[in-house]
This record gives sequence, C-alpha cells and structure tokens, in this order.
Amino acid sequence: MSSGDFETYFNRRATRFAAFYSSEPVARALGRGPLFDRLRLAVDITVTLGASRVLDVGCGSGPLFAPLAAQGIHVTGIDPAEAMVVKAREEAASFPGLVEVELRGWQQVTEVDVYDVAIALGVFDYVGEPATLLAQMGRAAANVIASFPSPGIRLNLRKIRYGARGVQVHGYVLDRFARLAADSGLEVAAVLPLGRAGHVVHFRRSALTR
Repeated sequence: MSSGDFETYFNRRATRFAAFYSSEPVARALGRGPLFDRLRLAVDITVTLGASRVLDVGCGSGPLFAPLAAQGIHVTGIDPAEAMVVKAREEAASFPGLVEVELRGWQQVTEVDVYDVAIALGVFDYVGEPATLLAQMGRAAANVIASFPSPGIRLNLRKIRYGARGVQVHGYVLDRFARLAADSGLEVAAVLPLGRAGHVVHFRRSALTR
C-alpha cells in the first residue's frame, strides 16, 4: 500500500470514521463495540503506569484525547491524513495546554525517550512492516500499547473492501506478538482480548534495552 493510497482513503472518509466514536450504544448495535473497549483498555493501562506524556500514533479524530486529558496527561497526536488532523485539532481545542496534534506519518516517529507511553489503536491493521513501527514507538516511549485485529470472516471482508481502494489490511494471530516484540527490542507485558475482534497488547522495553 502506498502512503498516497492510505492518505487518500482516510481523507475521504474522515467524517465517517469520526462518527464511529460519536455514540457508544450505536457503535455496539453496529458491532463496533471493540472500538470503545480498546480505548478503555489503553487508557486504563496508561493511567496504571502513571504516565504523564503520551504519543497517540494514528490519532484519527482524537477519541483518546478526552479520557487522557481528564487524567492530566499531555498528549501528542499524529496522523498522516490531513482531514483527520483537522478533526483532531477541533477536539484538541477543548484541552488547551494538554493536547497537540501534528500532521505526520507513522514512519516519522523519530523521537527518543520523549514519552512515557506510545499508543496506536487501529493502526497496525494497515502496517505492512509492523516490527519497524513498533521499534520506533519503543524508542519514543518505554511502553507501547497497540491494538491488532484477529483473522476471520470480518477481517476478510475488510480486506476485500479496502483492497479495492488500494489499502491493505493485516490480521495477527496470538502467537505473533512475542515474535513482534523480540524483533522490536521489546517484550510483551500483557495481551488483552477484544472478543473475536482482536487484542490490545502492552509492550515494554526488554530487560536488555532498558
């Protein structure tokens, strides 16, 4: 998948994707409840870790901003789709001094030891080289929280639908997380299921890299 295909797809559908987070009851009725489940898991882990600075990779319209800012956590959100960034900045305006948003791609995560936690929800679905991004996030923060979709009928339908628009979608089996961690200089701290939808995984720097 080229970055142009991805950005074009999400620029055109920014309003639709933002709407997924507008009503949890509606989302659950449409089978999208895991969107909210993964948000809560990511926030709970972040708060438990006592984080004060978070990098939100692929922030989209900013659904993580409110729950993290409510805890006094500073958030930097980044996204490669300009239309998403516009919506994210509208959301960030409600939290002056706590949330900032930047237009940049995932491959531009170059910070080192700037954040306590780096989060990527709904991002690794579209990443062809996940170990590379995971390693970048692990250099930016000592802890990484990410969601991963599981293979299945629903994912196969997404592959067909998105593939027709030049966007590739990837699924992850459970035993892949340890391999990804090892390839990224990280270790798996926790794997939390999202029903049949996938998993939220907490990675941390391995003992050799701390």
